[in-house]
Amino acid sequence: MPKKNITLDTPFKRGERVMLVAPITGRTAGEHGKVKLIAGFDDWKRYWIRFSDGELIGSVDHGDLVRPAMYQQWKDHRAAEAERAAAAQSTAASPAAVEATTGGAGGGIADQIPALLLERSRAAKARLKGG
Repeated sequence: MPKKNITLDTPFKRGERVMLVAPITGRTAGEHGKVKLIAGFDDWKRYWIRFSDGELIGSVDHGDLVRPAMYQQWKDHRAAEAERAAAAQSTAASPAAVEATTGGAGGGIADQIPALLLERSRAAKARLKGG
């Protein structure tokens, strides 16, 4: 049977060793522990972790944990995300990019809500204010 391809998003299994990559209440990044219980569903994955000092902490998010062997891959992934965000921010800051994304029509929430609902809201506010 071929081995399963494990990525950073692959859910942890019970008994698997993990490492914190973000500080949580009472714990610092870099501490090691073991998965005791799996909770959550779909994209909302939570784990109960028993740390090396014996303390059991529940509801630890999947994003706060990494397999120790994959820590370097996690750091590289985070660095790449930061570079992409910086590039997107610098591109979005240019006036041409702002006009291209809004179509030159101002954009905003009013363009996303049907005019009928906006008018109904204005009328209700006027009624409540007594005007």
